[in-house]
Amino acid sequence: MKTAQFLIVFSLWLAAASLRPSFAAPNVYFGNLHSHTSYSDGSGTPAEAYQYARDTGHLDFLAITEHNHTKAEQGIGKDDPRKDGILIAKDHSLYNSPQQFSLISAAGRYNKDNEFVAIYGQEFSTISSGNHANVFEISDVIDETHIPNGEFKTLLDWLDARTDSQHLPAIMQFNHPAKQYRDQSIEYGMDDFDSSAEWLERMSKHVCLIEVLNGPGTVNKTGQTPTVTQSDYFYYLNAGLKVAPTGDQDNHWKNWGLSTDARTGVITDALTKPKILEALRNRHAYATEDKNLKVVFYVNGHLCGDILDPPSAGSELAIKYSIVDEDEPDANYKIEVFSDDKPGGDIASAVESVTTQGNNPPDQLKSIEDVHFTGEHQYVFFKITQASEDEDSDRAWTAPVWFEGSHPVASPILAPEDFIASKNSSIYHYATCKLAKNIKTKNKVTGTDAKIGRTLHEGCPFD
Repeated sequence: MKTAQFLIVFSLWLAAASLRPSFAAPNVYFGNLHSHTSYSDGSGTPAEAYQYARDTGHLDFLAITEHNHTKAEQGIGKDDPRKDGILIAKDHSLYNSPQQFSLISAAGRYNKDNEFVAIYGQEFSTISSGNHANVFEISDVIDETHIPNGEFKTLLDWLDARTDSQHLPAIMQFNHPAKQYRDQSIEYGMDDFDSSAEWLERMSKHVCLIEVLNGPGTVNKTGQTPTVTQSDYFYYLNAGLKVAPTGDQDNHWKNWGLSTDARTGVITDALTKPKILEALRNRHAYATEDKNLKVVFYVNGHLCGDILDPPSAGSELAIKYSIVDEDEPDANYKIEVFSDDKPGGDIASAVESVTTQGNNPPDQLKSIEDVHFTGEHQYVFFKITQASEDEDSDRAWTAPVWFEGSHPVASPILAPEDFIASKNSSIYHYATCKLAKNIKTKNKVTGTDAKIGRTLHEGCPFD
């Protein structure tokens, strides 16, 4: 081969290599990042839970996340496992004693490389105090005498002085997000910070996961249907958080892994605790309603969850994917590509939709074309809908990839009153617009609801 020909071939090879996955042949492991035992307000012991999840639920990993507070939630019936209160807050030895009965000791015994990963953690706060958040692999109980329920800023101060089992900042997950608490400006401690920018900066150090599928954890059954919080996931992405979606069961009964088919899929190359936690920290995770649906998506050679340098303006994104369901090899799929040009403003919308059929393993990646880079701070993610052989549709949601350069994105406004509309109008306003002040209280629609089905007032805000 002549030198010129060699250089051309070599250049083409380099170009192709730059679009290859960031590591070869990843695997997908399935588990649950939110569950309880009698050590808080659930049933059974940690040892029972890990063994059941592994042997009966057939999970690859389970996180037991006991509540850290002393009082049970209100409105609990006499047969509910939560009626007896929250025990690790009253007796810390149940959580971190060296004795074999403790949660951390049980996790150590059941964690075994290439077989099962046993994760320990705590669920912070009460719902009425700002909703729940999981904190993983911290050795101390989050003592409510020092960190009262709902004081997320104090929690972050406490976490900043500690590291997890991997000697890194603790991983946090926002649990079962709910609009009603955002409307009160209390969800996940929004009321604890001086500004939305401070809230976003402090949370972003730890929070990399958010539940899109949850529960129903307090029902003593198997084969149930989880609650879906897709709109909340979209909201928090648009708020500027870099999070991956998870699918958890929030088990309070002895049905770990069987309460629903919901799973968190984690993409990594080995079933070990360091690898699983590393993947979660890097947002290499997705939520799925199908217990063994493997979906792996790449954008410009990177897994979903990664932060990428912006490509050239207007360039087409190289999107490749693998979908495998061993139980339903001939299933049909719709893949929706969601994109948002930057946090703030309108939430992400579907910019492309394609269909595919059957399994395509990681060594037979398929492509999605005609999706382009729109500018710095854009993020792109995917929703997969499986039309299965039994005519039951299951869905999965990936994490985004984010395109970030050297310029930090301005923090969007989080307060629900920042958008206002009249229920009788087809337009919405920024709250600072003088025309918004003319809307009667009885007609006001606020927050993200104000934008649904409406267009922004041209020239808004008028001052």
